[in-house]
Amino acid sequence: MKELVWVSDYWRGHETSHQWWGHKVGWKSYHDKWLSEGFAQFSGNLYVDVRDGHKQYLTRLREDREELLTKDLRSHTFESLGPIWMGYRMAPSDEQQAYQTVIYDKGGYVLHMLRMMLSDPRNQDPDTNFKAMMQDFTATFNNKAASTEDFKAIVEKHMIAHMDLDGDHRMDWFFNQYVYGTGVPEYRFGYQTSAETDGKVKVTLIFDRTGVPDGWKDTIPVYAYRSGKPMLIAWAPIRSNHQTLDFEMLSAPEKIAIDSNEDTLAIVKQ
Repeated sequence: MKELVWVSDYWRGHETSHQWWGHKVGWKSYHDKWLSEGFAQFSGNLYVDVRDGHKQYLTRLREDREELLTKDLRSHTFESLGPIWMGYRMAPSDEQQAYQTVIYDKGGYVLHMLRMMLSDPRNQDPDTNFKAMMQDFTATFNNKAASTEDFKAIVEKHMIAHMDLDGDHRMDWFFNQYVYGTGVPEYRFGYQTSAETDGKVKVTLIFDRTGVPDGWKDTIPVYAYRSGKPMLIAWAPIRSNHQTLDFEMLSAPEKIAIDSNEDTLAIVKQ
């Protein structure tokens, strides 16, 4: 299927280092404070990944998502009270916990999503692209104040094919949704397989999405399981609330799944 952006047919384990640390970057206004708080949350989670293992790292991300979906006194989720770009203005005076939850947890999740989108399992260190981006950002703005748009420009400098959902080499779609906007999509995912006459297997991916406005976009990782382990094989561009994608495999997969590494800030049912 031409729509799918293929990654690889194998998975490599890896260690993570923090080579972008060592620089000091400030933030230009309260709108950009998430560049400090969210980065701190992400760094803490990343330390758990190295110290306690990837399983515990994924647990931390699930906990962050659950906190974002906590409901306030008016039955609104914390995440829906305002975008991280609004800073302290997003939380009402009687919901001060909401500010910290959104700025830290969602800010950290934004970094995690970028890490996952930039991951390349074909590389000995799958985080090479992400590290290069972070090093570029911190070196460019070392001992300076950076804005959200400054960070976005660095992300666009390092973005790769499957991130370019609008075909303009910009990350507007991502920042408008997850930084300047609110919303947590819910995906119901399924797939079907059928034998082809040439011995190959046709796989049909089925995505149904709710909880966000029409026009929402995501690039969703597709994993094939081998001996119980997920292998990132492709990225699926999702631009509508119901979408199907077809592709062929040489043999029937053990299992096909999405979001195996909590890649997207979403509720996923599969």
